[in-house]
Amino acid sequence: MNGKTNEKTLHSLRVAFSAFLSILVSGVVRALAIYMFTTPNQFAPGGINGIAVLLQELIGWNSGIFLIILNVPLFFVAFFLIGKFGAVVSTLSMLFTSGLLIVFDYIPGMEYLCYKPEYNAILAAIAGGVFLGIALAVTIKSCGTSGGTTVLASLVNKKYRNLSVSAMTSVFDACVVLASFFVYHRGAPFAVKLDPVLLALVSLFVTSETSDAILRGFKVAYRFEIITDHPEEIGSEIMAQLHHGVTELGATGMYSHQEKAVLVCVIRKRQIGELQRILRKYPDTFASFSPVSEVYGKFLK
Repeated sequence: MNGKTNEKTLHSLRVAFSAFLSILVSGVVRALAIYMFTTPNQFAPGGINGIAVLLQELIGWNSGIFLIILNVPLFFVAFFLIGKFGAVVSTLSMLFTSGLLIVFDYIPGMEYLCYKPEYNAILAAIAGGVFLGIALAVTIKSCGTSGGTTVLASLVNKKYRNLSVSAMTSVFDACVVLASFFVYHRGAPFAVKLDPVLLALVSLFVTSETSDAILRGFKVAYRFEIITDHPEEIGSEIMAQLHHGVTELGATGMYSHQEKAVLVCVIRKRQIGELQRILRKYPDTFASFSPVSEVYGKFLK
């Protein structure tokens, strides 16, 4: 009984530490993205962050204040829609970001970290997107949700089931991007007013690609499925030369109705050529492969 209790306690501590670490990392990275790249270059990155940045431009208060104002009511919605843990972690991460944005204004020399528009606004949008993508991925990995506009999208989905959460989130982001056209460079020529919109689109794209790459994982491998009459020979060569295990499955050809063996193995990208050289020795063998990510278990590094 004590062993089980200790195991549960250790698990709870690991979950709590992981949540704390995600709040810390995502909060810091998100705050740096907004302070260093987004605000100085006058574009809204979409979502709640983008709304806060637009309100700062319109009213003049620090965007951290608006993040607090926007996230406190969203917390109560998230609490019932996405669960207690997800609501607490995502909201605390946003509140930590808010506090940092406010504190940054009082730290001497912080303004020198800002990437000014005269340098290269496109690079600022790309860098800001990378930072926001990292923060988004860390939050989602920790609690399964990004909070913010995802909560609003979930609320709409609860009322209108035919509207997906991802589609509604994209609509909210698009509204923020469109609003930047009317907020920034008021009275300027049309082409100049388009700058914030284009920068926001670049930032959103990079954010999405960065978060997807992190969530997919960097331990990318390839899964081979080999249909053959020579399972012993091919399996032995794979294990001897590539040092990976092979699983044999039984199969029946639908055309010939003959018994076949299906070999399944997962290898690294650099080993594809070696495996293809092995398979060329057996011309009556059929093989296909596809990428997989986040390989777990007994996979030789």
